[in-house]
Amino acid sequence: CDILPVHLLSLPIGVEIGLIQIYLWWKGLMKSLATINDKDIETIKMALNDSISDINVDLKKDLSSKKRTELAEFKSRYTRVLEKLKQNSSIYSLVESDLDLAASGLNDAIELLEECMGDDLDEQEKSDFMNYRKDCERLLNILAS
Repeated sequence: CDILPVHLLSLPIGVEIGLIQIYLWWKGLMKSLATINDKDIETIKMALNDSISDINVDLKKDLSSKKRTELAEFKSRYTRVLEKLKQNSSIYSLVESDLDLAASGLNDAIELLEECMGDDLDEQEKSDFMNYRKDCERLLNILAS
């Protein structure tokens, strides 16, 4: 919808301006989300899967009860978003909190790539890592906007 509903224009000026700003932000977000294609959804799913795998490794370590619970909750949330994307490969299948979790998973994947990038990788592996990282960063920027 490109037209702001007329009934919003009868509100007090401060509220009206706030609602217009929210509307414009949401409209911009929807346009940004429209740029996310099937390949990007696969990148998000891969990032979430990588983050879940890393959490599984961490859960095998000796952790405090609080840290273990926190990690298990993130794993559960990431898994829920991953399953939604497996069932419906559309970014629009995710609610706002899911988009935040997808962004968090992308950020975690970027951190994992930084940890894994080493001298023992051949040129092709380094190139693949860098392309994956660029894709994750681009998607993170879209979801964070």
